[in-house]
Amino acid sequence: MSKRPGLSLFIVRNALVWLAMTAILVVVPDTLERWMALEVARVIGWVVACGVWVIAVEQEWRARYGGVTRFLAQFVLWVSAALIAILISDLFRA
Repeated sequence: MSKRPGLSLFIVRNALVWLAMTAILVVVPDTLERWMALEVARVIGWVVACGVWVIAVEQEWRARYGGVTRFLAQFVLWVSAALIAILISDLFRA
């Protein structure tokens, strides 16, 4: 029987994945913008970032929390990553 990692490890892992998502949401669209509209590039960045999240931490979220809690918490995390990435991207674009 496998043990669930402690809460602190869960938080650290999620923080690292959130930082990776934010970086992806900055780098991928800014890189792809040469070849396509920024909006399309941001969608592609979002797909890559969400894939990283699902591979890295989604299984543990499912083991710890129910659907509604997961949705609400992840919504806040994902939207905050996207907004911060847009802010960073726009700051360096100006």
